[in-house]
Amino acid sequence: MATVSTPKRETDPKKRVVITGMGLVSVFGNDVDIFYEKLLEGTSGISLIDRFDASKFPTKFAGQIRGFSGEGYIDGKNDRRLDDSLRYALVSGKRALENAGLGGDNLNKVRSCANIFSRCAGYSTSSLQNILLDFA
Repeated sequence: MATVSTPKRETDPKKRVVITGMGLVSVFGNDVDIFYEKLLEGTSGISLIDRFDASKFPTKFAGQIRGFSGEGYIDGKNDRRLDDSLRYALVSGKRALENAGLGGDNLNKVRSCANIFSRCAGYSTSSLQNILLDFA
């Protein structure tokens, strides 16, 4: 079994980062602590693809997010209509804001939107900004 060690702490102030909150949606669920424990244990989240028929593809395995619910983060209508990747981004972003103590009225939507937007790819700027402002 491989040993896991903590990375060396960065001392160059130009390379240091402050993390104020964390949120994620993963094959291990939506909890940061459980995700980290699974990584340290070396647990794999990879399994045979069952969300669609993968028989015609050369690869038959992937990391699939199962049992995801946007309840409490995305209203029912949008939860059904939005693409899965955007739903994951919205929920993990909101969980990160909550984790940082910036949820609800503590959030400056204009300043936060730019930060959240910089973490999402594949969407036009105007549509993503409108979606994030609606959900923040």
